[in-house]
Amino acid sequence: MKKIYIISMVAAMLLTGCNEDKFLEEKALDFNSASNSYNTAADYDAAITELYYLTREEFYTTYDRTTDLSKFADMWITADPLQSNVTADLSPSGAIAKFYWDENYKLIAQANTVISRLGNATGLTDEQKKEYEAKARFFRALGYRTLSYLYGDVPLQLEEVTEPKTDYARESKDKVLAQVLEDLEFAAINLPEINQVRDGEISKPAANMLLAEVALATGANDRAISAATAVISNPNLKLMTQRFGSQANEEGDVFYDLFRPNNQNRASGNTEGIWVIQFETNVEGGGNNTSHFFWNPGSFWGERFFAPQVDKFQIIKPDGTRLQLFNWPIGDMTGGRGIGTHYAVEHLYNGIWAADFNDMRNSEYNWPRRFKIHRTNVLDDNPELKAAMPDGYFDLEHTVLPKGYTMETGFGGGVNATTQLPNRFMCGYSTKMTTPFHYPDAQYQNKNTYQLAGTAGKTYTDQYFFRLAEAYLLRAEAYVNTGKKAEAAADINVLHERAKAAPCSPEEMSIDYILDERLRELTCEEKRRLTLARVGKLSEYIKKYNPYFSASHSADGKDYDAHFDLFPIPLSAIQANKDGVLEQNPGY
Repeated sequence: MKKIYIISMVAAMLLTGCNEDKFLEEKALDFNSASNSYNTAADYDAAITELYYLTREEFYTTYDRTTDLSKFADMWITADPLQSNVTADLSPSGAIAKFYWDENYKLIAQANTVISRLGNATGLTDEQKKEYEAKARFFRALGYRTLSYLYGDVPLQLEEVTEPKTDYARESKDKVLAQVLEDLEFAAINLPEINQVRDGEISKPAANMLLAEVALATGANDRAISAATAVISNPNLKLMTQRFGSQANEEGDVFYDLFRPNNQNRASGNTEGIWVIQFETNVEGGGNNTSHFFWNPGSFWGERFFAPQVDKFQIIKPDGTRLQLFNWPIGDMTGGRGIGTHYAVEHLYNGIWAADFNDMRNSEYNWPRRFKIHRTNVLDDNPELKAAMPDGYFDLEHTVLPKGYTMETGFGGGVNATTQLPNRFMCGYSTKMTTPFHYPDAQYQNKNTYQLAGTAGKTYTDQYFFRLAEAYLLRAEAYVNTGKKAEAAADINVLHERAKAAPCSPEEMSIDYILDERLRELTCEEKRRLTLARVGKLSEYIKKYNPYFSASHSADGKDYDAHFDLFPIPLSAIQANKDGVLEQNPGY
């Protein structure tokens, strides 16, 4: 018996050619593993879904990081009382530097795995392989675009990493962005058309949008014009200019309609959305939940950060009696369950509207500045005060209190609101972040009064990553860069016509004008820090417009320093890269 066993073993070794690795290799036959999971269309669909998930996680559903790319810019004052601490926030060992580094390299690693495995996928046609490669290269481009804007020079890895690698080196930003453009050119050719994909999926116009933006970042203005034009001239896309969608029969305007529940996707009739990040309320993996509070990941907390906390607004009578006009949280135009930690700087609040305050994008539906008083008995009991607000609204711009009356906002001692409005507890805000009168039923404590539950504060709409209006802004920027101011004004006036705003002239066209127009059109949509970094205006605009980062409000008594225009390379990445050198950015 023993002799037969030995002979069998020798025969087996001869048959395998003494290839021990081959002989000992495990093959998964009834479960998915790294060796057999990248073969069929279903496998690659699952892998691509992860790329969508990682993108949503980075930009929308990680609570503490939701607003980083807006607050470190020129738009928002982000605390009360005012005290910034950029040195601590942007420490190499801090959460911000590590988060964006890790999130984007996770995105890149997943994309590289898809690209590297396609060559051996026997369950796909050549056309399918091209499409999956195009999708993966789009997301890889997105990751490297964000990294290069935030960190400058970064390691460039273009293949799947299958074993530990600890010798990375930083490549020049120019080289990284050249690769981004190459990936996006491939994606723009090989992705499907927008009318051939499901809502939420990327398509040719999405690739061309990102291509136009990155081309501008590299100074390739003609390339940017070509890519933006491909989007603008796409017969499947058109600006929305008439009321539409879920609230078309209610008070509002077409710009307001763009941001109402269920109105972002093409299924609603919206021909303006190009790439829409999907949220589904109370659906597993849907990214929004009515029952959990903010420390649980998964929801977009735009309302909480960007709408005011109106219950902290009080009027003080001459005898010292304090009057509260508003309840909270109420799902009306006062802002739901906002806490106002991000409220507009003067330039965003008033400056950009100086030429035309009646611009639709600044309307009472899109940027409310007057709020209907909930506690009407307060007015009834105080005739002098009621005379100041005869329509039952407190108007930040026009209400004048009776002599001897003052206002206060905030916790404890509060802020003298008589001299300091707006502030986080009483301010105009972008209703893009809220769903007035149309929250999920589960979020109401009392739907008749629109009183909300304590877990409210989320934004219950899908979110635009790319919208057709931005294609006009990108092309106008490229026209300005090439001295074609008449063409730039023509593009901007397409947006002004929709907004019923005064037309602009070629003489007004400049990068500064374009940046202001982006605020008017894309507030709370664009990641403003990325835009200002791309055009080289970040420190200039922060110092010019945002008092939050000035010496008088900073923890260290210093003005914003230009070295903060780049995030630090995270200490964790430097330490893990033990066989190479990841040089730190200057100033850290």
